[in-house]
Amino acid sequence: EISLVAARSSSEEKMMMMMKLLKSVSLLALVTSCAGFSTAPVSTRLTHSMNVAAEKIPLATSKTSFSTRTNRATTTTVYASNLDTEEETEGGFLSGVSINPPYLAAYVIFLGFAFFKSMTEEAGASNDILQQFLADPLNPGCNELFVTIFNLLGLYFVPIACLLMPGAKNQKYPATPFLLGSMFGGYGLIGPYAFTRTPDAAVKTKADLGWVTANILENKIFNWFIAVAFTSAYITSGGVNALISDASGTIDGYGQLFSDTAIASASSVDFLILTLSAASWIPEDLARRNYKGDVAPALIAASTALLPGVGVALYCALRPSLDEE
Repeated sequence: EISLVAARSSSEEKMMMMMKLLKSVSLLALVTSCAGFSTAPVSTRLTHSMNVAAEKIPLATSKTSFSTRTNRATTTTVYASNLDTEEETEGGFLSGVSINPPYLAAYVIFLGFAFFKSMTEEAGASNDILQQFLADPLNPGCNELFVTIFNLLGLYFVPIACLLMPGAKNQKYPATPFLLGSMFGGYGLIGPYAFTRTPDAAVKTKADLGWVTANILENKIFNWFIAVAFTSAYITSGGVNALISDASGTIDGYGQLFSDTAIASASSVDFLILTLSAASWIPEDLARRNYKGDVAPALIAASTALLPGVGVALYCALRPSLDEE
């Protein structure tokens, strides 16, 4: 009889140990399964889950009560993990991004057009022209009008920076990498910044700006230097002389180059989009300067497109200066 009681006691102790082990394994599985609901470290979730279990799950006395309370712990753990996820993804890379449809449409059209032309041109046509530019950027030996456009593309990022940087402080993404990239990739690289930026027409002073913007991009001597550089590019690239001496032949040759090569057609469309985009940012820039003139901002903006590149550079040189403070 005594041995029977001892055996029964030993059996109950083994059963209790098995229940404790089952509980530990189940709790570990619970924490592991909930790990996917949060980007927080696993050790943090493990500690939280064990605390929840310690507070809300007493030693199990039956299979039914253990199962019920485990479900309750699961709900609590998942809820806490979801809160962690919301807090950590609130400032994500794409959160809070607003899209400007006109600039997005221009970006899609530009990329689609460039891709189509590169797929349909004669093999090596654009590469031959590019090699000519690398050999002699000012006189590559092709149509002068296209040479002028191609060289102006490398300068366009400067007046665009003068327009955008005063309103770049509170944007979702930094403007500088996109602006510098546009020196080589035109609208193909500045486009994503253009269609994700938020217009900022609030009145600014130089005290609100960074050092480079306040002391270089807002400097009138620098602005006039860029205007002269754009004007000089029209002359040194041969575009003006070619149009004066043989306008019809120059335009026809440009049209043929546009039709035959991707580099000429894509560069021309890029130049057009940059010109229109720069003009569209001028009313916003005038509002930041508290412009009260008689000429409508939209009319000033439209006038800059009459002489692409030079027009927006002259605007930056002639626009009202920002107050110091």
